[in-house]
Amino acid sequence: MNKITFEEYKNAIRIKYEVSKIEEVSGILLNPTPAQLRNLCLMRLDHCLTKTDGSVFRMFFNVKEEEKVRKEIENFDIGKFKPIISFLKEEKDSDNVTRIELAAILVDFNPRPYSKYLLNGKIIEKSNLDVTSLVEEKESDVDYFSEDKREEEVVETKHNDRVKKKAVIVLTVFLSLFFMGYSVKNMIFPEKECMKWDGDHYEAVDCKNEKLGIGNVTSVVVLNEDLLSFKKIEVSTNTIFFKKGKPIVWYGKSFEGNYEYFNQPGLHPETEKTLKPISEYIIKKYLHK
Repeated sequence: MNKITFEEYKNAIRIKYEVSKIEEVSGILLNPTPAQLRNLCLMRLDHCLTKTDGSVFRMFFNVKEEEKVRKEIENFDIGKFKPIISFLKEEKDSDNVTRIELAAILVDFNPRPYSKYLLNGKIIEKSNLDVTSLVEEKESDVDYFSEDKREEEVVETKHNDRVKKKAVIVLTVFLSLFFMGYSVKNMIFPEKECMKWDGDHYEAVDCKNEKLGIGNVTSVVVLNEDLLSFKKIEVSTNTIFFKKGKPIVWYGKSFEGNYEYFNQPGLHPETEKTLKPISEYIIKKYLHK
């Protein structure tokens, strides 16, 4: 039973991968390389992993102390990511638990890990069992009607059927008008399902009116509402860089080699390289200078 369930867990992760490679704003999962998966691990690390996720990271990257995880990821042999790519693309199966759990983290599959997925399945199974028992109990309590009462029920049933048919017709007309209006609205006021970098922030745009692809000066990507608050910021020696000892500013280099600063972790919107958290060393070397 557990072996079958673990296979289902792996299949569910692969299905989530097919969805995530379209939704992932960075585009890393669309056709991932080992180096890109390493960068994605760094991004996941910046977004506050759960305690269980942290344990998976330490097991996969073979590191005991939490504060050294980032350093180990940066120096990790990227060739070891190839089996994960083969697993996600269904080119080669894997039964390595740590490898499967890391794949679940990278595609943001839930519920994870496998033990939680298995527990969730048992809860659903128990819920279905309770509902079945309740239905059987109700059916055993049904009384038999007299002939007269049954005739009255038949008449009432026919009447109810006519009422239901009318209700269905009214509802169908209403839904037709609603979707017709919705279509017209989308033609006049199209949904903005894409976004592009506009100087110092992401701007929501209409996909149809923008050209997707790397060839543009500013790449257009799938809309991610979490990134609409992602901004490039100006900093000085008076800027607050840390809260409770943790960095709240991230930095990266532009194509021209200039240091640029941002209010959130992620990828540089132009170079697409992973941003790094600010440090006292960077502040002293580049800002105090």
